[in-house]
Amino acid sequence: MPVRTLDHVNIRTPDVPGTTAFFRDLLGLDARPAPGADHIDRGCWIHDPAGHPIIHIGPADAAYPSDAMHPFAPARGGGAVHHVALLCDDLVDMLDRLNHASRAVTRRDYPEAGLIQIFVQEANDILLELNFRKEAG
Repeated sequence: MPVRTLDHVNIRTPDVPGTTAFFRDLLGLDARPAPGADHIDRGCWIHDPAGHPIIHIGPADAAYPSDAMHPFAPARGGGAVHHVALLCDDLVDMLDRLNHASRAVTRRDYPEAGLIQIFVQEANDILLELNFRKEAG
């Protein structure tokens, strides 16, 4: 059975509200309370425009089922994960949002691939690659 797609990324952080705000306010994604959480500031799922949960944000001190076999050690940045890539629309709007929030970005244009990439770090210093693809004409 092949892998069909990436299901989600989990970010465990001491700043759930700040991390949630980055994805909701700057990237324009929908934030909803995670199952068992009574508010998005205590744990949330970030949903893509189709309503799929793609990023799970949880408190650093929460107990996860995997902790018994792989204990969690709080850290900043992505550790062994270099970056998380998101396919995006509306490059101008995204750059305006990031600029307004004083976020440093690195832009790479790849016209031969019909691709523009924006690299930005979210609230926990995890590197995000925001991809903007031109439709083949």
